[in-house]
Amino acid sequence: MSPTERLIELYCCHTKIEIEEGDGRKLLDAFGVNDRHDLLQIRGYYDAYCLVSECASIVQAIPLRCPEPDEQVRESLRLLRRMVDQRVEPFKTETLQRLVEGRLRKGWPASQQAIYDEKKEILEWRDFFVSYTNRDASVINQQFQDLIKDCGFVISKDSKHVSNYLARVITRHLRRYQNLSGFYDENDLPVGDNITKDVERFCTNSFALIQVIEPLTFEMEPPPNWCFQEYTWFTENTRMNKILLDKNRHFFILTDRELSAIEPAHFDDKYQKWRAHIIELKHLHIALNDERNITLRGKIQQIAKQIVALRSEIIERWLA
Repeated sequence: MSPTERLIELYCCHTKIEIEEGDGRKLLDAFGVNDRHDLLQIRGYYDAYCLVSECASIVQAIPLRCPEPDEQVRESLRLLRRMVDQRVEPFKTETLQRLVEGRLRKGWPASQQAIYDEKKEILEWRDFFVSYTNRDASVINQQFQDLIKDCGFVISKDSKHVSNYLARVITRHLRRYQNLSGFYDENDLPVGDNITKDVERFCTNSFALIQVIEPLTFEMEPPPNWCFQEYTWFTENTRMNKILLDKNRHFFILTDRELSAIEPAHFDDKYQKWRAHIIELKHLHIALNDERNITLRGKIQQIAKQIVALRSEIIERWLA
């Protein structure tokens, strides 16, 4: 057992005062040594102790601010979600969560434990999901080669026909320049047999959908049209719709000035609601023709600000 694991176990069972004050006997016994000097000789002990002790202080303060179990549930989740959004080191967030669950949760009534177990899903949600197609990657990469290069990407010979670099540009703007977290399949999709389930989970657990609209976005099936499927999963997420009602969470980025210049002459009937939704949100579109990296940054920033506001509202309503 690592020093971190051993300390988490200890701090879940005892208070900081019981562990740290006096002769530190509980620490010594937990590691099977005779004095504090021996503790410091254990590889990784000091860093683990600093981490777990700090997190334990934070967790023990929660009941002081929130004496009722119901309040503790929501305060714990708000705190953990804030750590996620502030990009706190994952190992620290995980440590604090384990202390919440090992120390606070076990003292809550069963009803509050059930609420926590349901609501902690919010910790896995991401700010955005980028929806796009690779079906016409070489054409899109050629059309936007200046923007792609301006953003710092070099289109490799091996990937220019199979990877949509424009989607990479948009993802970089949202992640690197706006400090948001989001799903982009080339980085985040695990290898395995359940790709459809993984994509659906990431899609429905995102605060906003960013969809790149290009000519082959509306290609008729078969094969499956992933852009349509992702739009459908996101839009028909009844759980989220109950929280926000009709509030918009969709953002469409067009590869031409107008949708009319992109869309095909004939639409599959099942795409009509999707198309109507894109038209309805025309005032929010970003048109990428003649766009440069510096001007795109400002436009993406406006979307990012809306996503941050959506995130805050969704989290509070989810935890209410």
